[in-house]
Amino acid sequence: MKKNTFYYLLILTLMLNLSACGDKDTAEPSRLELLTAKTWQTSKVTLGSIDLSLILTGTTIRFNNDKTFTSNSSILPASGNWEFASDETIIILNPGTTDEVQLTVTELKENSLKVTITDPDNNTQYQAELVPAP
Repeated sequence: MKKNTFYYLLILTLMLNLSACGDKDTAEPSRLELLTAKTWQTSKVTLGSIDLSLILTGTTIRFNNDKTFTSNSSILPASGNWEFASDETIIILNPGTTDEVQLTVTELKENSLKVTITDPDNNTQYQAELVPAP
């Protein structure tokens, strides 16, 4: 009986150890990695209830690891520096300049970036949904 109990305990221990060796070593990418991994392109832009998507089709923005960005947007600066603020929930374009623009990040995933862009001149808020550019 002792011999059977020993084998059962050995098998149980092996099973528990093997089940703990799952594919858990894959780390989730950081917000910086998600943001800088690709060029983002608008899929939808709204100003209140007005859909501006057709006007802003093809608008792209690229955030670089060196904290620079480039954009071909009519509502954002064309290039400059950027930084994260508020626990990486706000992206500030051209911080500390007269061209400063804040993007409040409402979603940042591998294939989705959603932001609220506040125009500092008239406090207008645009909602933008971006996807990876082809």
